[in-house]
Amino acid sequence: MRPGNRLRELRKKAGLTQIELAERTGVSQSAISQIENGETPLNVPWMRTFARVLDCAPADLLVEDDNPDRLKEDERELVMLYRSARAEEQQAIRRVSEAVLPFRRSEGEAA
Repeated sequence: MRPGNRLRELRKKAGLTQIELAERTGVSQSAISQIENGETPLNVPWMRTFARVLDCAPADLLVEDDNPDRLKEDERELVMLYRSARAEEQQAIRRVSEAVLPFRRSEGEAA
């Protein structure tokens, strides 16, 4: 059975065992195991709890099929860089993007 969530993947990426995640969230280790194995559905309150500990957005716990617009790590990094930039830096980023994207579109059309 496919679990339908990314809890195990994100927990391991954070270097946590099920027991450590349980201790940090207050969710029992057996419940975490059942969620990771797809035996128990991952609900929104649990998503919020796990996301705080795993340093991700609650939606990041969803599989690609349920969350096709989820940002990949490199995309998230670019968004965070943009958000941390000053207004004039954000304008420069937009100008560079606008300059590059038409080139990429025409490149893709030629292929």
